[in-house]
Amino acid sequence: MTVIKEIILENFMSYKYARVPLKPGLNIICGPNGAGKSSILLGIAVALGQSYTERSRRLGDLVRRGEDIGRVTVVLDNTPRNGSRPIPEIKSDQILISRYLRTDGTYWQEINNRTVLKGEVERILSRLHLNPDNMLIIMHQNMIDLFGAMDPSERLKLVEEAVGLRGYREKILEAREKLAHTLSEEEAVKSMLQRAHETLRHWEEEYRRLLKKRELQEQKSRLEREYAWSKFCRKEEEARDLQERIEGLKRELRELQRTLSKVSKEESELKERIERLEFDLDSAYQKLILSERKTAAAEAKMKILERLQVPQLRGELQRIREELAEGKEEKEERRTEIVRLKERLSKCRGSYVDCKVRYAISEFRRGLLEDEISSLQSDLRRVTQEMEELRLQAERVGPKITVKRRPMEILDEMKWINAQLMSLADVPEDAERMYFSYQETLRELEEKAKEAARNRERALQELEVRKQRWRNELEKLLKDVKTAYDRLLSRVDGKGDLVLSNPEDVEAAGLEILVGFRGTPPTVLDAYTQSGGERTAALMCFLLALQHHIKSPFRAVDEFEAHLDPRNREELMRGIIETCAEGDYQYVLITPGWLGELEGVSNVIVVQNIGGVSEVRTGESD
Repeated sequence: MTVIKEIILENFMSYKYARVPLKPGLNIICGPNGAGKSSILLGIAVALGQSYTERSRRLGDLVRRGEDIGRVTVVLDNTPRNGSRPIPEIKSDQILISRYLRTDGTYWQEINNRTVLKGEVERILSRLHLNPDNMLIIMHQNMIDLFGAMDPSERLKLVEEAVGLRGYREKILEAREKLAHTLSEEEAVKSMLQRAHETLRHWEEEYRRLLKKRELQEQKSRLEREYAWSKFCRKEEEARDLQERIEGLKRELRELQRTLSKVSKEESELKERIERLEFDLDSAYQKLILSERKTAAAEAKMKILERLQVPQLRGELQRIREELAEGKEEKEERRTEIVRLKERLSKCRGSYVDCKVRYAISEFRRGLLEDEISSLQSDLRRVTQEMEELRLQAERVGPKITVKRRPMEILDEMKWINAQLMSLADVPEDAERMYFSYQETLRELEEKAKEAARNRERALQELEVRKQRWRNELEKLLKDVKTAYDRLLSRVDGKGDLVLSNPEDVEAAGLEILVGFRGTPPTVLDAYTQSGGERTAALMCFLLALQHHIKSPFRAVDEFEAHLDPRNREELMRGIIETCAEGDYQYVLITPGWLGELEGVSNVIVVQNIGGVSEVRTGESD
């Protein structure tokens, strides 16, 4: 058992310098009011790092008046027990915990003259279960009333910490925090799962649109290939058409050439015929002139002979007359022949002119044909060049295919495809990756949701187990304490009970102290039902009943008997002595009066104030 061997006060409140030795068992500090008894307990609490002081709001106000700095030191026994020290990391037999206080409110702490942080002091004290802020361990003046008026849930927490059951509450709170974390995690997973479902639906739609886009793009590629080869085929057809037209025109030109040759030959023949007819006509005219001259000569000779009327010339006249008749007949024949020749010449000349016209027309037509053939051949060369360019372009798009549709039909379909692709232009290219990624994420989240549900069930089970353990331990504790509490109350003519309220909720659970005096049934302790002395007696009986369960090796209470009558004070004092005799711990009791006839007190410390300075002297009582 680690105990406080000594408390050293330097410039602390009414003490200039004092060393107060303490012993295992019951230590009674007594003396008149204002002597400085409570300052000793306050000094112990301050040295151990207590943050609450009942007489001052600031630690600087605890420095003795007229001084700038004060110090309180608690000397702990650290000698080995059963082969090991209570605080094994400190190898000395004593542990000096000091706290320096300045009037400006600053302070610092030391362990064995080494400056340390408050956390290190708290760590050492927690190893000893010594919490100076727990009023069940160090109960300053007037704290009994405070403990009685305390909220039941806060009172239960103090009891749990003092008896070492705080860990059960902390485990429950850890389990509740774990459950809350699990519920939060489950809720978060559910929320993420819901968002993942929504996101997956979004990416599923985007993926569907991406597939549609890809399908349209494939259709567009096929159409582009078809369109390219369709243009080539149309151009190829155009080249064939031009070639066929050229061939047709060439055939027509050859036919026209034959016609021109025929007309030219006909023209030559007609020209020769006209020349012959003109010659024959000239000959006919010459013959006609000769005939007319001959006839005129015959007529003149006939007239002469007729005027002469020579009979001998009658035969000659007759002959002349016959020649004249023959001449007239010949002349008529010549004239008829000339008419006939003129008609034939006119007809030949008409045929010749017609032939000339036909030749000119054919020649003109030949020129037109040659020009058209030249133009078509130029077009054919251009179309052939364009066809070659289209072939190269089409081959870049894809291998040659047979296309029956016209380019405009394909282009119209391409425009429709492009219109649909425009509506899908906002489809992200990573839609497929995102869709399958969120599918995987969704599967993972579903597994996490199942795991979170399992964790929640485990956390709930763990919480229930820990709550049950906590309740069991508390019920066991209260059962033992209740027995001792009722036994101690019987010494002051009382009867009591301890009730665990709201045991299902660790936060709302509380400890209700019930008491009844002089045969009245126990009721909840409060300022309206019991008197001050009755409340003090009940609380002291409860504190004494609890002593065997408190883990701290050190406990202290300051002036518990303020409202007690002498009989009850004596009974409770005997109860304190008996309780201390049964336990292995150190107890400090501060009282303004001393009952000298009581036995079993380990150490008696008397405090006096002389000239404003508190002094102590020790004595023992058997």
